[in-house]
Amino acid sequence: MGKKDLAVLEFYSGIGGMHYSLIDATKDSNFAPEVVAAFDINDKANKTYFHNFNRRPIQKLIESIPVSKYSTYRADMWLASPPCQPYTRQGLQKGSHDERAKSFLFLLNSIPKLEKPPKYILIENVKGFEVSDTRNMMMDALKDMYNCQEFLLSPLQFQIPNSRIRYYCLAKLKSLTFKNDIPKDKILNYIPGNEYTKYWENNQDSTTVGIVEDEELKHVEVKQLKDFLEENIDENKYKLSEKSSTRYGLLYDIVKPSQRRSCCFTKGYYHFIEVIGSILQCNEDIDTKETLKEYKEYKEKRNEILNKENMDDSKKEEELKKLDNPLDKLNLRYFTPREIARLMGFPESLNFPESSTLKQQYKLLGNSLNCTVVSALIKYLLSEKENKEKNTEKEDLNNDPKKRKLN
Repeated sequence: MGKKDLAVLEFYSGIGGMHYSLIDATKDSNFAPEVVAAFDINDKANKTYFHNFNRRPIQKLIESIPVSKYSTYRADMWLASPPCQPYTRQGLQKGSHDERAKSFLFLLNSIPKLEKPPKYILIENVKGFEVSDTRNMMMDALKDMYNCQEFLLSPLQFQIPNSRIRYYCLAKLKSLTFKNDIPKDKILNYIPGNEYTKYWENNQDSTTVGIVEDEELKHVEVKQLKDFLEENIDENKYKLSEKSSTRYGLLYDIVKPSQRRSCCFTKGYYHFIEVIGSILQCNEDIDTKETLKEYKEYKEKRNEILNKENMDDSKKEEELKKLDNPLDKLNLRYFTPREIARLMGFPESLNFPESSTLKQQYKLLGNSLNCTVVSALIKYLLSEKENKEKNTEKEDLNNDPKKRKLN
């Protein structure tokens, strides 16, 4: 039996996280996927996408492309990771009133006008999207043609020591069936039937995915960070600067290679300080908590010297040199881009163009998604109930513009 063609459009394609997820999800399936077009306005992301897939994304505003053009692709699946800034805790949370939400709303309104609407849709966004007005508008736009299922999932549930909780919506034409039925408007913290999220599925009354050091992780296997680390790297290249460790030591989330957790890596990693991702403590044997206590005392002594009004600057500098920063013995460094890519489920084949700076690589990864989680969702989206007869008449109705009234 031959494989089924699966034409795919990838919106907000970034460095190709959805593309990699699609490849992984369908490698042992009866689907033959092809990304027929990708769309993104970020030039650096598009260069990386081209470097890895030899296909250049269309660098135009999504809402500037006529619906008739989207119709020509006759895509079976839409994958989309629209801008998250309108919904983040750090943002203004303007939702659909944010300019960056415009393109996504345009896409939603385009679907009923297509000659052939996609059979499958996957939407990814930050936690917080599920309580936004944009989410409500999305569900309203899809309700007549699609059945939808929603999820909040973290890579920690897939044995990956990284907390990156994200919202996902899967939509399927009503002529098709989800493998499992779930109550309407219920947001799941598991994928039905998935071996990795089974613990959450079996313990619905007592499980969440919202905490990095969640107690329930005792009940599931999570790999150690050292399984994702590179060997023989130039540690000086990634070492925390003396200025950063002196001034901001208490703001960093410090983790050891033997630990089974890390914070979400954001686009500000390597550039900003707070809420950007974890820092690696290479000297495993030193007690981190005790060292941070020593560091607090060191900071107090340092501030006392700096605030002495009767001491000139040269004398202050002399006194400061006598103080040793306790954090130095931890041997702190940033995770490398390759290590972050591994924690985000990207294959080893992902590479950045030579022209790409370290800062750009971190930013592009921070704007991406977890391929392992998305791959599992695509597998679930493509699966159907066993022994379910296809309602071909209804599917034809949805896909044939002559039989379906277009808006």
